[in-house]
Amino acid sequence: MDRDSYNSGDWFNRLDFTYMTNNWGVGLPPKEKNEYNWPLIKPRLADPSFKPSKSHILAAVENFTNLLQIRYSSPLFRLKTANAIQKRVRFHNTGTSLIPGVIVMSIEDGQEGIPGLTQLDPIYSYIVVVVNARPSEISFPCPALRARTLQLHPIQLMSTDPMVKNSAYEPSTGCFMVPSRTTSVFVELR
Repeated sequence: MDRDSYNSGDWFNRLDFTYMTNNWGVGLPPKEKNEYNWPLIKPRLADPSFKPSKSHILAAVENFTNLLQIRYSSPLFRLKTANAIQKRVRFHNTGTSLIPGVIVMSIEDGQEGIPGLTQLDPIYSYIVVVVNARPSEISFPCPALRARTLQLHPIQLMSTDPMVKNSAYEPSTGCFMVPSRTTSVFVELR
């Protein structure tokens, strides 16, 4: 619960590669940057129901590994210049209709033989990432993405996380449904 544990040392940031514990509740985070939150933190550190079990830790490891695999599944996630990012990346949850706690980002690839963007990815022509940090499921209609042939990323389809598998995209409306506190990646195959 330290907002900046970089200098907190090993006593606070200890890693247990047996995944039996994650060092939860060893003490309050340093006073310098966290004292104003101590009244919120103290009761949570004392509550045993907040302590993650081995199954929680393993689920977090798997989800993190899945996100790394997704990142490496397409060069579109590893654009190298600001210009490439500006040409290919768009954010859709903006303006007066913005849903707080939700990020909707698309990354477009070019088509071989068609002027404009060059083709970087031989597998995916379009990617949409929806981050739902809200405590409830969201339904996000995006007319700009209507009629695309998006599907949940294969790595997330094979995940043991039942929440992410409930993510969906409706082509006729361009609507994304994403469970609470879930990041879903949708891809369009070439």
